[in-house]
Amino acid sequence: MRNLFLNRGKVISTVMLGILVSSVSISVYADGNSDGNRYFLERYYAGDISAAKAFVDSIVKQGKMSDRSDKLTIVDVRDATEYKMGHPEKAISSPYPRIYRECVDDNRTEDGACIDGTVSAVPQSPEALFLDIEAKIPDKNARIATLCRTGFRSVLAGNILANPTHFICDASDADCIEEYTGRGYSRVYNIWQGFVGQPKPGIVTRDAAGNRGRWVVGDDQVLTNITLADGTLAKGFVAYDLDLNNDNDITSADKDGWRYHQGLPYDTRLLPQLLNEDIDDAGYYDMP
Repeated sequence: MRNLFLNRGKVISTVMLGILVSSVSISVYADGNSDGNRYFLERYYAGDISAAKAFVDSIVKQGKMSDRSDKLTIVDVRDATEYKMGHPEKAISSPYPRIYRECVDDNRTEDGACIDGTVSAVPQSPEALFLDIEAKIPDKNARIATLCRTGFRSVLAGNILANPTHFICDASDADCIEEYTGRGYSRVYNIWQGFVGQPKPGIVTRDAAGNRGRWVVGDDQVLTNITLADGTLAKGFVAYDLDLNNDNDITSADKDGWRYHQGLPYDTRLLPQLLNEDIDDAGYYDMP
């Protein structure tokens, strides 16, 4: 079995994955457009689309309508357990940046997330992700939509598929740069909400006298003085999670992703042609 844990000799530990996520979330690369996704991450892929648009183009048009041109393929980069517990029909499973996560007391949500924390995680390298998708989708002009739980990991994966040289190779590794130059996909899109999503935000407006106004969803022009976690003063909006189904509790059912508030259909079958062969051989799709 090919070594899934190495990226040209560099081991990515579970701890470093956490550091990577924290640092990337606030980093903006000079040559990577940073707007468009909900985490304000750099963007080398073509654009962001909704879960509804991905559903129509990848499933409805391909199976129930006459227009089957310009097929959209969903690449689900959530880990093996998350994929097993529900995924869009026909979505390719190619986990990134982790293959599997062991949860404390094996306690998971119905969609595979750890409830009480993570014991350990098995990482996947950017190069292994790219080579897996390249083998399954050789057409570099094919339309691809990346999907994860809330829209973070899918952005990372979309960038790798669109610009493998930047994310696989060290700047000083001329051989790697030569090997991957020109191999990126030209039409990669990120599914903005993800499979689960985040709670829908609401903000409270205030009038000129400072009196509390009405609930609104979306942008508001009234900025509030806020204190960031490090004590820095800033301006921002006061956001509240909305109880969309009016059951007096904020749960997964109120999140804006594919499975919950959008209510799009999903599959739990593990079809061999959609799985990552190496990960399947290693037994990760069968683990709790």
